[in-house]
Amino acid sequence: DKALRSTAIRMGELLDPDGLREKLRHIVAIKNVVLGALAASCHEPFEPIDAEVLAEQYTAFGAALSPHITDTAHLLHDAMADGKRILFEGANATLLDVDHGTYPFVTSSNCSSLGIFSGTGVPGWAVTQVIGIVKAYSTRVGGGPMPTELDDEIGRRIRERGREYGTTTGRPRRCGWLDLALVKYSAMLNGVTGIALMLFDVLAGFETLRVCVGYRHRGERLTVFPADANILAQVEPIYVELPGFEGPIRDARRYEQLPAQARAYVELIEDQLGAPVRMISVGPRRDETIIR
Repeated sequence: DKALRSTAIRMGELLDPDGLREKLRHIVAIKNVVLGALAASCHEPFEPIDAEVLAEQYTAFGAALSPHITDTAHLLHDAMADGKRILFEGANATLLDVDHGTYPFVTSSNCSSLGIFSGTGVPGWAVTQVIGIVKAYSTRVGGGPMPTELDDEIGRRIRERGREYGTTTGRPRRCGWLDLALVKYSAMLNGVTGIALMLFDVLAGFETLRVCVGYRHRGERLTVFPADANILAQVEPIYVELPGFEGPIRDARRYEQLPAQARAYVELIEDQLGAPVRMISVGPRRDETIIR
């Protein structure tokens, strides 16, 4: 609707009851035709939407929300002028970005750091720190290519230890070895200045750890991350093997307290990405975090 324009409603329009009602009459006429046709094709009943009922309901919402509705571009620029710090947080993984992800297995927006600028009106020069949040292994929800997926006992062990189930649906996530070829592309796209490594404790106790550092496609090593999801579905991961680390690491609060094998895993990530690992999560509690 945002791209179609004539059927979209912006938040500020909730504050104009007459304008909202007029616009809803136009939008509802279109939606009733579309939804009615879809219902008929599925042999399902359809009750037309009432524009007047919607107008009353959303005018009330607008009145309740009015203290919080403003021109957010000016709000943010005023905050920057006052020397305030601003935190932007992404909601989805980079490869779900509608323009730069594994299309069509993506979401409907720019969910990489590139979405900050178009979504907020804050210019690129103002964002000086970008922290890339990365699990110590790879996961994916739903369809789409996942070169390092482990459909075996190791994958199931990672899933159970990491509690990799959808928060709302309970659907099990697909799990696999850390894919640094994918993460390197994501780090490049987002312009990361540091990495936050999450769920590192899940990997404790494995005899051997594997990390993907590149791909082969039809026998040849790829030099860049493939833009085509069909090619990504056909690649063969190139792995580096590392010795695992024994025992829990949840008591570590300084980097030096991690086992040497665990530090080697972190340093491989830094070498491959060209970015420092600034934070390491060694357990689910807030204090179970190493800050470097």
